[in-house]
Amino acid sequence: MVQADPTLASSERPPSRGGLWVLFVDDDPLVLKSCRRALGEQFQIQTASSAAEALGLIDAAAPPAVVVADQQMPGMNGIDFLINLRSMVPDAVRIMLTGQADLSTAMQAVNLGQVFRFLTKPVDVPTLREVVTAAVQVYVERMDEIHLLEEAMANRQADGSDAESTALKRLLDAKLTPRELEVLGLIGLGGTSKDIGPQLGISHRTVDVHRNHILMKLELHNSTSLVHVAIKAGLA
Repeated sequence: MVQADPTLASSERPPSRGGLWVLFVDDDPLVLKSCRRALGEQFQIQTASSAAEALGLIDAAAPPAVVVADQQMPGMNGIDFLINLRSMVPDAVRIMLTGQADLSTAMQAVNLGQVFRFLTKPVDVPTLREVVTAAVQVYVERMDEIHLLEEAMANRQADGSDAESTALKRLLDAKLTPRELEVLGLIGLGGTSKDIGPQLGISHRTVDVHRNHILMKLELHNSTSLVHVAIKAGLA
């Protein structure tokens, strides 16, 4: 359950962000009520008591910016729900909320559902607000990056038939994760894995994994091409 924040006055909450909404999915109605009460004046909130209900909501509405899902739910658990969610709204930022501080569950959520954060219950309101606010910012930045890619594609020369120009076009469809876009931008600035790792708070081996994923998604074969693509896309 979300712990109440006794210091939060309604006048201290920022206004709702028009057009952006956050979805909470949990089979505990008290958790949903707490989340709506805690964040309802800061964000547009929708709630669902099951994965099936949440998928129905998403199918009928504009894509959510952020989805916070409980792991232990009847019918479809949180990880399976987030995997399904990726195909429906790949740009939504995903957060896992669970009462089980289980490392293997966390790793599954991160690897399979590409989860932004993993939170364990009970979550205090300031922490929840901080994480959801950060997730919304990631979503906004992701939309800005997509807009830049669209502009780059619109402005690229008509004779762009080389592999890098083709890769630039693929960026619009590749659905790179926010972290992959970060890595690509830093590669475009000339960073090596050992340079990039400390900047992002990850190991150089993890940077190499992201680099390889980007190469595969864009069907490129070397980091030099990634540098050119990042520059053409305005990421560097």
